[in-house]
Amino acid sequence: MIDGVDESELKHWIENSLADNSHVLAAGYQGKTLLYEHDGRKFVIKTPHGAGLSRLIHTCMLRHEYRVYTRLADYPFAPACYGMVDSRYLVLEHIEGTTIRDRRPDDEAAYIDKLFDAIRQLHAHDVAHMDLKKKDNLLVTVDDRPCLLDFGAAVIRKPGLHPLNRFRYRLARQFDYNAWIKHKYHDRMHAISDPDRAYYKVTRIEALASRLKQTFMH
Repeated sequence: MIDGVDESELKHWIENSLADNSHVLAAGYQGKTLLYEHDGRKFVIKTPHGAGLSRLIHTCMLRHEYRVYTRLADYPFAPACYGMVDSRYLVLEHIEGTTIRDRRPDDEAAYIDKLFDAIRQLHAHDVAHMDLKKKDNLLVTVDDRPCLLDFGAAVIRKPGLHPLNRFRYRLARQFDYNAWIKHKYHDRMHAISDPDRAYYKVTRIEALASRLKQTFMH
């Protein structure tokens, strides 16, 4: 899986890190993300949270994310994936950078153009991210390029006749383009250009979420 790293040793390191809460990069309701270093290389390890049914669900989500990464082996806008340890710990490349929540790109217009290219290439791999509005899922790399993170909610387009999958995939694709528009225009949604407007369509789910947000925030 990782050159020079024994899987059983890595599993032992992961479980010790979880036990003493060390090497934690981030923690959320789905699980903890660990930073592992070996021979000068850094790796991100995503782990499931909870116990019983909750842990099973979060493990299944990581396995789904792994299946997404197998589709993206030659995709330049996401971390490389090195597989799973013990079928429950997802091992990814560590990308140097900061999320757009913490730092806007130096050349924001160029970044937004590259993000559009990243989304189109992602869809060419029959994958839609679905959660790009979340600023923590977009990294600004050290060379000001976009890197997409967290494919746990991503939808893979299945071959053959799968009506429900087709519906979910089309919806997820629209979510991706709507997110791109939001990141490009911020609070200037009234200024969307005609060419960009062709990519923007508020879905019923987004419209409902917006109404609920307005209702409970006022």
